[in-house]
Amino acid sequence: MTPPTITLETSRLFLKEVTPEYYKYLFDNLSDDELKEELCYSDADLNKAKARLPLGMTYYHITFKYFLLKDKQNQKTIGTCGYYRWYPEHDRAEFGYVMSDESYRKQGLMKEAADRLIQYGFEDMNIHRIEAFASPENTASVKILKGLGMKYEGLMREHFFINGKHEDSACYAILKHEYSTS
Repeated sequence: MTPPTITLETSRLFLKEVTPEYYKYLFDNLSDDELKEELCYSDADLNKAKARLPLGMTYYHITFKYFLLKDKQNQKTIGTCGYYRWYPEHDRAEFGYVMSDESYRKQGLMKEAADRLIQYGFEDMNIHRIEAFASPENTASVKILKGLGMKYEGLMREHFFINGKHEDSACYAILKHEYSTS
């Protein structure tokens, strides 16, 4: 039986929560091809996920809560969005997103999903501070963060190791009292 998960909705998307139980269920019950389709993984992503699976999804002080982005029209998983580092004891979380299916980019879908998950973070998870990091050169991501009402807080030098290189990250954040649903 499929473990229960939260499903949020926007005008064009379903946002399906991936809990540790659901994640394990998927890996125990789906073929590799089905996993790649459900999680929108490449072969390399699937191999990384299989290697990390025994480690679990929760660590001593950090947990995460993320969602699959599913097109309402065809139920296809097109990306992920959520809280990749959630520090419940500090009421803060790091927000992130990936539009894995490039054919869905530049349609405002990630902003739509992110708006709903920011609302969920403040209203349902009771987060006080939501922060996000983006490459300063990733203008699409920076545009999304600014559109969410996040404020630029500074540059984290050589913050991420991506494609064999240390890259800077621009830090953006929004506080609960700054958030507005209007």
